[in-house]
Amino acid sequence: MTEVCQTTIIHPEKVDVVKNKLENKDLSNLLVLGKCFSDSSRIKIFYALETFKEMCVCDLAEVLDASIATTSHHLRYLKKQGVAKSRKDGKEVYYSLTNEEILSTIRIVLDMPNSLSLTS
Repeated sequence: MTEVCQTTIIHPEKVDVVKNKLENKDLSNLLVLGKCFSDSSRIKIFYALETFKEMCVCDLAEVLDASIATTSHHLRYLKKQGVAKSRKDGKEVYYSLTNEEILSTIRIVLDMPNSLSLTS
């Protein structure tokens, strides 16, 4: 048996409230963050940067068990999306999250698996 409503709309007032709230909402930042979390390597980078605030590319490559080129690709993606920033110190390049708001959001998302019981 499929779980589908047999009517069109039961609570039009609820539908109207949600539609009105969504009408002027810009969801683009959430979509970008969702894409950033859509790759396990980038999630590992988030864990690392949440733990130490700043890490060099070579150390992050070791965390990912990946090449520096692959790691740099992920970091450039995060930087392009506005989630991470970099600074150069001699020959080393260090990455961190762009701001405290991003860090707080990532902490919340990274803590979610502890409280979720999703089935895959």
